[in-house]
Amino acid sequence: MSKASDILTPPSTDIMRFVFLYVGQGESTLLFIPDGQRHKTMLIDSNQGRKSGGIDLVRMLQELLEGRDDDHLNYFVNTHPHKDHAGGLDEISDAITIDNIWHSGHNPGKDESDAYDSVERLRKKVQKAGGGDVELRGTRETASLGDAQYNVLSPADHVKEDIAGEDAKTRYRRIHEHCAVIRFKYGSPEAKSVLITGDSNKCAWSEHITTYHGEGNENRLRSHVLSASHHGSRTFFKTDPDDSEPYRRHMELIAPEYLVISSPVREESPHGHPHKDAVELYRAFLVEDNILHTWDGKKSFIVDIFADGTYQVTNDSGELAEEYGFRGDDDDDNGDGGSSKGPAIFIPATRIDQRPMGQRL
Repeated sequence: MSKASDILTPPSTDIMRFVFLYVGQGESTLLFIPDGQRHKTMLIDSNQGRKSGGIDLVRMLQELLEGRDDDHLNYFVNTHPHKDHAGGLDEISDAITIDNIWHSGHNPGKDESDAYDSVERLRKKVQKAGGGDVELRGTRETASLGDAQYNVLSPADHVKEDIAGEDAKTRYRRIHEHCAVIRFKYGSPEAKSVLITGDSNKCAWSEHITTYHGEGNENRLRSHVLSASHHGSRTFFKTDPDDSEPYRRHMELIAPEYLVISSPVREESPHGHPHKDAVELYRAFLVEDNILHTWDGKKSFIVDIFADGTYQVTNDSGELAEEYGFRGDDDDDNGDGGSSKGPAIFIPATRIDQRPMGQRL
């Protein structure tokens, strides 16, 4: 059994597993979705963070899928076509068969099309093979995938139509408003949920997502585990750094018990992620020990939801990055600003509760 199979494969088919992978300045989440006596596999976003020692997704996925009856990646989801969310996609799709692609449908201008072009190439490859090509749209409906359920919260149709009529520079400037946001849930009698936010910004949440999905009789935002939007950027809360009234309503409705921030140490991030003011805002809603950061030992965080509705959060102790991580001496073509500086630690070392949990801590 390969290292990837040993660490990543769920021990039972009645477990839904999310793995927030350490990929440097970017984000990539691997899902194992229960489907009867098997799991469907899904990769949400990709990055090849070479300079910061991110996981080589191509090699890791090849070794993982080689040992499975189904050696295809069943789904690739691109929340938006930025290079730190679609980095290495051509390499992945050349090495591994991808059956279906979900995407936001964003169409950037020619000057910002590198990541978009790789998504388009995968779309054509999937279409040629007869697979599924889905342009995600926010809806109040709950859909099923295998034995799990999911809600697409963004992008809204009217946002897509509005942005499509703008010039190329404006379309690109609004790409985070047009980012896919998806909530997955599994388990019974009380399902547990994980919310994937991509780089969705304050405008997307305050103007579209929260009112449409959070207010009223059904709260589709409530999630037990939240991926920090935009690698812990303040843009989830603020329009600009000096915004004196940060937006908080989305966090009140999500009410997460765990937060996962996917980024390298701040000194290795070209954008200074995670922003200090954003972390302080998250601290108002979460227990300190439950704010998890992938830079902490280059860990990948594993969320298991069990069929009975309990869940647990663990980590791989950095083993995946140790086994599959780039060694920092490769050219970085995916926007992962590298640095040889040591970690700028500002979040205390994480303690993970290894026991299944079913209530707020």
